[in-house]
Amino acid sequence: MNMLSIWFLWCTMTQPDSLGTDYMTRAWDLIKVKEAWSLTQGDSTSLVGIVDMGFDFYHPDLQEVWIPGYFADGVYHPELYEVVAHGTSVASLIHALAPKCRILTASTGVIEHPLLRLKKQFFREHPDATMKDFQQELVRHAPELQQWSKRWQRYVARTTSEAIRYLVDHGVKVINLSVLLKSSEELEEAFQYAQEHDVVLVIGAGNNNREYTDYPGSSLDNVLVVGASTLQDERWVVTKKVEGTPITQGSNYGSRLSVVAPCESLIVAVPHEERFYQADDSPMGPFNDSLTGIRDTVAFGATSLATPIVTALVALVRSLRPDLSAAEVVVIIEKSAKDIDPPGWDPYTGYGRVDFERALNFAKHQGKK
Repeated sequence: MNMLSIWFLWCTMTQPDSLGTDYMTRAWDLIKVKEAWSLTQGDSTSLVGIVDMGFDFYHPDLQEVWIPGYFADGVYHPELYEVVAHGTSVASLIHALAPKCRILTASTGVIEHPLLRLKKQFFREHPDATMKDFQQELVRHAPELQQWSKRWQRYVARTTSEAIRYLVDHGVKVINLSVLLKSSEELEEAFQYAQEHDVVLVIGAGNNNREYTDYPGSSLDNVLVVGASTLQDERWVVTKKVEGTPITQGSNYGSRLSVVAPCESLIVAVPHEERFYQADDSPMGPFNDSLTGIRDTVAFGATSLATPIVTALVALVRSLRPDLSAAEVVVIIEKSAKDIDPPGWDPYTGYGRVDFERALNFAKHQGKK
């Protein structure tokens, strides 16, 4: 993985806009949440696991929902927006869709991030520079950043593997992994451990707008790979200017893709106190922003926010039919999806866009005459 790809992975969540709640209603209508809730809104015994860098544990929307669990050792766990916002937003979507389920967290923290520190320093010293200028600056630091890239991959593999094992050992039924993972021996063993304990793993396809198949668990039947779609049932792709340079992001595609979920204009929880938004220094450098509210609407949440939608659906299915195996649940999610263009399974949208009502009805009648 090149250094620019790592940078884009870090920036998976785009900036919030000011759209109204009608967009959230459209998304929930599209995937038929209200209809599904006539069958179940989840169950407290159907425990959901989330692996992420960090969480705002005292957010007023979520205090009664989650159970703080694993914290990776040998890393930083600062209470900063850049560390806790992602996991908090992911958790808020799962809670919104499966409100009676509880959440057990696994915090992987963060290591020193010289790429982000370099970016902040560069644009502070060169306020008129573009991303192309910054990319040229990266060349000068290539040896240092290549070594860091290797450390980053080892850190992700170790902490994610430990987190999966912790969550499995503490009784979760499904684990959300809103991160682009690359297969490694550690991760393959952790994924196998989850399968042996009948736990569904839901992983994000990634936002590089390219073909990607090197996720862990290629031979397992307990894994769902989730892509992102729009409210128009199209694969999510967007081009926007970052520091004056057009950058295209899009939902990754390929033979491992299972289903897609809408990532457009979702209302999520964000860190709820001013202290999360400011730091003189941190593993990612200084940070100075302002609290604008405890919730916001994300224009495009990418695969990071599509993934917890599917995780919530798995939690509802496992609440309704706790007797079904992880493999059976995966098949139900895939086969109940609404097929969108191109017809049939395809590498761009998988089996289609998830449908909560159909999935729960499939589950309700699974194995019954």
